[in-house]
Amino acid sequence: MLHGGFHKTASTYLQRILQRNKNFMGKRGVHYVPHREMREQFTVPCQRNAHQHTGFPRKKFIDDETLREITRKFFEPIIERAPDRLILSDENLAGHCGNCIKFGRLYRFKDAFMMVSAREIPFPVREVHLSLRNYADFFAAAYVEYFRSIRADSSSPILAHSMVDKVITRFPMWNGVIDRVKTYFPEAQIYIWAFEDFRSNPMMANQILSNIAGPEIDVGKFRSPKDQNPRPTASHRAVEVIQNLMLSDGVQAAVDARREIQDRYPRDKTNKGFDPWSDWEREHLTNLYKKDLLRLAKDPRVTMVRPDTVFEQ
Repeated sequence: MLHGGFHKTASTYLQRILQRNKNFMGKRGVHYVPHREMREQFTVPCQRNAHQHTGFPRKKFIDDETLREITRKFFEPIIERAPDRLILSDENLAGHCGNCIKFGRLYRFKDAFMMVSAREIPFPVREVHLSLRNYADFFAAAYVEYFRSIRADSSSPILAHSMVDKVITRFPMWNGVIDRVKTYFPEAQIYIWAFEDFRSNPMMANQILSNIAGPEIDVGKFRSPKDQNPRPTASHRAVEVIQNLMLSDGVQAAVDARREIQDRYPRDKTNKGFDPWSDWEREHLTNLYKKDLLRLAKDPRVTMVRPDTVFEQ
């Protein structure tokens, strides 16, 4: 069972719950691989191998033979454990936030990344669980994540207006990403839920976790993560100040002052969240998103997860 994110859709929240209840599930035949282990020992090596197929310049590559040895060692203890159900979770399955921002598209390298990951998983993937988000909110949140990752030696960082221009002219489509998931995981039923439903109905978490963990697990007995403080999000004002500093004093100065500026302008009632869209752009992207969800709902390979009253009791 593959829980593939996507980014900025509360994947970390679900992963923390699964991690907290790893032993509880394990005693009942369900093995959860902590997402950090999954990322470091499987996803990153697969993507370093996949970049050979993208033609995109990278300093580090892993050849096929080396990758095969890495993934063999990763799955060897899992195979010995022989769980009834295996849960692999990583929101980087299709790529990274930076790929979306730089190219104004949803996961520029999704084909190569998913192709290699699917090839290296030694079990048939029966289910894939994914959350989708309104394009306007997804790209805004992804931009903040990208902005946090900019280093002093980063060349030509993407500014917000450049991302907006690329997204508006290239028509993002979740349907195209889901088509790639269908291609590389042909035996999988794909479970999809809208992040907006999840955010407005917190009880959906148990519903989604039940789908991921399977019928043998009573998620009502799950323990909550010890630390439930959400990671703070940069405000629109903070991003503006950092961008202006980058233009006037350079990337190094902006990186050095980034944390202090975010602390000075936290996201609160005074400083709203980052939103680079005009009213018509947001409306346009929202309409695209609604139409794409309707199309996905008609796909027999897709199960749309809706709020269920059973989990609200």
